[in-house]
Amino acid sequence: MSQIKANTSFIYIAALICLLAVGLFMFTKSDFFMLQEVRIEGLENVAEEEIVKLLGTVKGQNLFLTDTKALAQRVKLHPLVNEAAVRKELPLTLVVDIQERIPVALILNEDGVVEVDKEGTILRFHETWPKTGSPVVTGVVVPDTIGPGQKLVSKQLDKVLLLLGQASPSMIPLIGEVNINEVGQVFLFLNTGMEVRLGHDEEYAGKLNLLNELIYNEEYKSIEKSIKYIDLTAGKPVLGR
Repeated sequence: MSQIKANTSFIYIAALICLLAVGLFMFTKSDFFMLQEVRIEGLENVAEEEIVKLLGTVKGQNLFLTDTKALAQRVKLHPLVNEAAVRKELPLTLVVDIQERIPVALILNEDGVVEVDKEGTILRFHETWPKTGSPVVTGVVVPDTIGPGQKLVSKQLDKVLLLLGQASPSMIPLIGEVNINEVGQVFLFLNTGMEVRLGHDEEYAGKLNLLNELIYNEEYKSIEKSIKYIDLTAGKPVLGR
């Protein structure tokens, strides 16, 4: 008799668990978890409206049925977005975390100015000068067939980006222009107008450190106006007059 009671109790408990599971499942699909808010974090250069447009109509969707990975892939279609992650915040919020692409250079092109990041990805085209302190790059051709979000494949640009990547944070604001010619020789033009010749060698860090030391040297400052260029091709500063 006790065995029958035990079996009956087990059946009741199992049935109760099933009912609770079904009830919980139905609850998660109810209007209680319909998305009411979308919070976008990490934006500086991208307009929030542009991200909202890429997300599409998500408000009113059930939070548990929302595909966060698919939404993140949509957001990454924006040329200024490097990484995106979408997460759910119970009970009613979707949070979009964005890591933007950072512009590092402006390529002077025939039709205007082209903004690129450290990977050479095209970010934006500008008909007039944008409000940014990024160095200007000349000697690099941007073909008409490439658009925002695409990587510009160019040996010249790769060399320029390598140089900028090796420059210290204090050196970057001093660089007005980076010019690279057809044979790969690199020339810097500082914001003061001073020409700096770096040659073909891609070990720029040492040369840039020497340049940084030189331009802050008091003796150099006293004769700077009489200097026409600084030649660092051989790795040792040569002042041309």
